[in-house]
Amino acid sequence: MKMRYLLKVIKYTFLLVTAILVILPLMFVLMSSFKSNEEIFLGAFQLPSHLRYQNYITIFNDIFHLHTYFANSFMYSVIVCTAGVLVNSMAAYAIIRLKWKMSKLVMALFLSGLMIPLHAIIVPLYIFVSRFRMPSQIALTLLFAASTIPTSVFLFAGYLGQVPRSIEESAIIDGSTIPNMFFKIVIPIIKPAIATVTIFNFMAVWNDLLLSLIFLSNALTQTLQLGITRFMGAFYSDYGLLLAAIVLSIIPSVVVYFFMSEKIISGITSGAVKG
Repeated sequence: MKMRYLLKVIKYTFLLVTAILVILPLMFVLMSSFKSNEEIFLGAFQLPSHLRYQNYITIFNDIFHLHTYFANSFMYSVIVCTAGVLVNSMAAYAIIRLKWKMSKLVMALFLSGLMIPLHAIIVPLYIFVSRFRMPSQIALTLLFAASTIPTSVFLFAGYLGQVPRSIEESAIIDGSTIPNMFFKIVIPIIKPAIATVTIFNFMAVWNDLLLSLIFLSNALTQTLQLGITRFMGAFYSDYGLLLAAIVLSIIPSVVVYFFMSEKIISGITSGAVKG
């Protein structure tokens, strides 16, 4: 009895410390986004003497163009998430459900992408894009989409492997074609996997800095994370504006997770198919 009580104390203490470590930085960022540089340096966790809403107004002016960066990141994220869910779910379905000789080899090739770090292929990617003279936005969209393929196919394949074949077999007996069965039966069944893949892909694209920094040179096509770096100068940085931009950059990720998290939880707790 004492051991069980001790384990509970250790568990809740660990969770409390973890929560504090997560919440404190968020509190600092949120409070400091309403402060001037002087107030930030005088006290990191002191409440601002007055709320500087001007920080949030200034970052959208014609100098910083934060609204343009928001629109660019949103465009990349929506395109990659939509195309990624459609194409990668089809690929996973073809590998797991359809019988053909090269399916295991193709799955191994997809999974091999998980073992190759992005930093190791940056130079070959840059040379490849430069030689084909692709527009930077198209090249970056394709690179984003390609970088999400291994993880997406892995998640979809793992989820489809746990789904019984009985519903699909019944649909085939009733005369359904494979495309019709995929969109009307399989897609509704794998909604939890779609939600998981969408969150992962959205976060990967929305928070990307490396690819955007290398492949985007035009200021009007830059992503949000790259645009935020403009708030830091070589000799002077306005940290109030910087942190205000960071707060706004967090909101879309929270919103996407808020609307998609229920599907993930339902998939984990109740399973993919109910008998």
